Amino acid sequence: MRILVSGGSGMVGRELIATLTHDGHQVVQLVRRRPNPNARNTEIEWDPEHGAFDSATLGRIDAAIHLGGVPIFGSRWSSDRKLQIRESRVRSTRLLAQALASMSAQPNVLIVASAVGYYGDRGEEPLTEDSPPGDGFLAETAVRWETAPDSAREAGIRVVHARFGLILSRQGGLLSKLRLPFQTALGGKLGNGRQWWSWISLVDVVNGLSYILGKEEISGPVNFTAPTPVRNEEFTRLMAKTLSRPAWFNVPAPVVKLVFGQMGNEMMLYSQRAFPEILRASGFEWRYDDLGDILRQELITSRSDRWGNASGR
Repeated sequence: MRILVSGGSGMVGRELIATLTHDGHQVVQLVRRRPNPNARNTEIEWDPEHGAFDSATLGRIDAAIHLGGVPIFGSRWSSDRKLQIRESRVRSTRLLAQALASMSAQPNVLIVASAVGYYGDRGEEPLTEDSPPGDGFLAETAVRWETAPDSAREAGIRVVHARFGLILSRQGGLLSKLRLPFQTALGGKLGNGRQWWSWISLVDVVNGLSYILGKEEISGPVNFTAPTPVRNEEFTRLMAKTLSRPAWFNVPAPVVKLVFGQMGNEMMLYSQRAFPEILRASGFEWRYDDLGDILRQELITSRSDRWGNASGR
């Protein structure tokens, strides 16, 4: 297949492109700079911030995967930062969808990244793809994000919204932020630790995206999470056990909110007990469905070992 990928420089994008190329697909990468003529994969320039993208430069495309957007996790969410987070996703998704819809030979599928933040803070409620959206900045952003590719859907393109949980990888994201505090015995549960965290390994994210490319019966929202969400207190216990460190430095919820603001409240304290019903019903097999296993792989084992037996590789 000839597959268009945006956001290829990010943690998920890098591994996805490597996997697709390894599996024999031709990757065309959207970049926000002048294309490198010596790049391994074809590069095409676009400027979603200013709506600049010529679909005529794409040629034939069988599928598109859109991963672009300003990072959500990290710094506090100022008003400007929240605007960047939201608009970088909505504008780029809308632009890409319109471009694909205008093509005479349209791709079969457009997969767009989303997030389990769609559900907001839901306590003990089991969340599936049919659950309604919740409240909060991430929920509001995800709702707008998932309506952005409507033009592609209306043109008959199969559109999938990959609602990512907390992606676990040594390369970035949550684990890269938590590793140092736990290694220095400053790790601990956040708030009361009872909030549910829905997680997924980077290996399974990449394999899941590749899997959905060939599953024509799958469309709409898909929870990209392991089938085994855990409470923050259990995540904390396993993280400390993996690194052979104590975890007694608990952080009260008011301190999380004071230090990290709204970002900390929604990313660390919100409870989202999401289940991947669509993937499970379709027969997808997870490489990692045990949190202890993935923590050992990402924090201790070499990279070659953690990818060696992954499904689809």
